[in-house]
Amino acid sequence: GEWWRRNRLWLVGAVVLGALAFWLPYRDAVREFRDKREPSHPQDVAAGTWQAYEGARWRLVGVRRQDGLAETFAGYPHDASSLVVVAYEVIPDPGTSGDTLDRCRGRLSDASGRVWQADGMPRASLSGPLRKLGTSCGSRAAGGLDREQAQPGQAFRFYHLYQVPSSVQTESLRGEITFPPMTTTPPGRYLRFALDRAGAGD
Repeated sequence: GEWWRRNRLWLVGAVVLGALAFWLPYRDAVREFRDKREPSHPQDVAAGTWQAYEGARWRLVGVRRQDGLAETFAGYPHDASSLVVVAYEVIPDPGTSGDTLDRCRGRLSDASGRVWQADGMPRASLSGPLRKLGTSCGSRAAGGLDREQAQPGQAFRFYHLYQVPSSVQTESLRGEITFPPMTTTPPGRYLRFALDRAGAGD
């Protein structure tokens, strides 16, 4: 009994240190696993400015919105929804192909952590020049089986489509360009553009 009383503080410290020795590596392993699976390192980019990322330069060109899609797009779990079209341009670096850029994905997020993935909605929802663009980041159909690919040094425009609840304001959203997290440096890096200062686009 006396020995336990004299050494109780040392024993408590040993237990705490032992627990940390197991927990800290586990925490780091979980964090590394998460970073490899999900985009986790945002890089904020001002609207209209170019940002280097994954072998190319990227910029947000503009944003358009169409409200009142509740009847047009069935199955969405809200009474009313809106179509948000986010247009981007990308300029590949020498040696970066359109196929490489086509690995990119689009997302929308808000400050509360909600995320919407880009949808392949029908082009009939669009009007004007947007109907001629594609939703892939590095290529688009050029008629028949032909594909038009982004070329090094030349701006290539594309768009991402999103269906969001009508109650969500465009100004509260951020457009995101992501690549498979394990391929970026650092792992999980992605681009994030505020939509509140973006124009309507062409």
